[in-house]
Amino acid sequence: MGRIPQAADTGIRPRYPNDGNVMKRTTRRTAVVAGLTAGLMAGPLAAAAVAAPTATITLNGSSATVSGSNVTVSGGAVTITAPGSYEIRGTLNNGSVTVNTAAAGAVELILNGASITNASSSALHVASADAVTVTLAAGTTNALTDATTYTNPDEPDAALFSTADLTIAGTGALTVRGNYADGIAAKDDLVIQSGTVTVNAKDDAIRGKDSLTVNGGTVSATSTSGDGLKSNDEEAGKGVVTITNGTVSVAAGDDGIKGQNALNISGGTINVTRSFEALEALELTISGGTLNVVSTDDSINAAEEGLDEFAVSTKAFIRVSGGTIISDSGKDGYDSNGTLTFTGGTVVANGPTSGARGGDGAFDANGTTFLNGGTVLGAGMTSMAVLGTRVPTNGQGWVAPVFPTNRAAGTIVHIVSGTTVLASYQAPKSFYEVVFSSTRITNGQAYDVYTGGSVSGTSTGGLYSGGSIAGATKALTVTAGVYGRARP
Repeated sequence: MGRIPQAADTGIRPRYPNDGNVMKRTTRRTAVVAGLTAGLMAGPLAAAAVAAPTATITLNGSSATVSGSNVTVSGGAVTITAPGSYEIRGTLNNGSVTVNTAAAGAVELILNGASITNASSSALHVASADAVTVTLAAGTTNALTDATTYTNPDEPDAALFSTADLTIAGTGALTVRGNYADGIAAKDDLVIQSGTVTVNAKDDAIRGKDSLTVNGGTVSATSTSGDGLKSNDEEAGKGVVTITNGTVSVAAGDDGIKGQNALNISGGTINVTRSFEALEALELTISGGTLNVVSTDDSINAAEEGLDEFAVSTKAFIRVSGGTIISDSGKDGYDSNGTLTFTGGTVVANGPTSGARGGDGAFDANGTTFLNGGTVLGAGMTSMAVLGTRVPTNGQGWVAPVFPTNRAAGTIVHIVSGTTVLASYQAPKSFYEVVFSSTRITNGQAYDVYTGGSVSGTSTGGLYSGGSIAGATKALTVTAGVYGRARP
């Protein structure tokens, strides 16, 4: 059963309470963001902006020189004071670039082989602006590194920190090291449009308070003690993580990808190689993409904070309508405080190998589980951890063979109708039970379950595209749509 995450005692203070201290210039900001969006759709590296920036900032180790206007330099402190396009190149060994403008309009920062390290605070800080785009120039590698201890302990608290809407675009590369707390953090909306973005952080790797959106690029997020990708605003309509495209790799000390209110995945390739819970939100929707996630607790979790973990939530849900999702969980593969619904896609949940039978398993919902489409396979100590009236009673057919003893990793299981093999699964972990649902299963009909034989073709988390019962042994006969009743 999923838990409500608690803040770890890491010495890192909570950030971004709902203190209401950030005033948004709503009309002006909306127009600016719309303009930025249109520009990005046309291409993140606008030729005119690169060809004629407002200023070119050349970092030279301990300070900087400027060709152009609206930039001040004081030692290693570089400050941009007006909207415009600014090209930044060179190396700053102990200093920062700050955007601080009250004027209307967007700021573009073109990183063209820039490396900034700060020994006392953020490397790149947007203190005030309508909206900022960081453009990674083609063919360049850029780096931002912050301090391990900040002189101002309140904020900023990330190597790349923004109080305004922040977009990362371009085709170059950016490496961010967050030694103090977070790697990249925005107090408004954060969008990664393109580029190769690699973040290593002590706490959260990439965080957009109001929202975090990944529309493309290659994103690698590593966190020592926090979350990988995160949006943490509790206000309705905010706290949303959206992934539509790109390649996202996460290794997290806590949750892999977390939306305080919602997590929506419609495309892209997502790999969570280390996490406590891999995907978490109140409302969790997967409609596309290729996902492979690993967790020590629940892999895919919908939880309502403040609600008893055994109570039925009217708000929490997990909905899968497309994509390919493989999960390897230490506890439940899918755990919803509310409903759990499958209407499409291919799902393979390799659940826990330890714990009491009837506890953690492949699929667990406090509310109703709906099997209404797709190809769904789960295995573990218990395939469906919460049963009773919540076992699917209509919709797509399913079988749930319960073996009399634990079966070892590597065991091959076939679901067979007559002589036709409907599904072949080679378990990567030990298990007691398997549940399988697809359009090939009809509730009320009997199916034979074989162990042994062989598998062939493409494997999706252990579910193969082909298999043979030659040399296999019939272990059980089960009735589709009935849980826990099988005969040898």
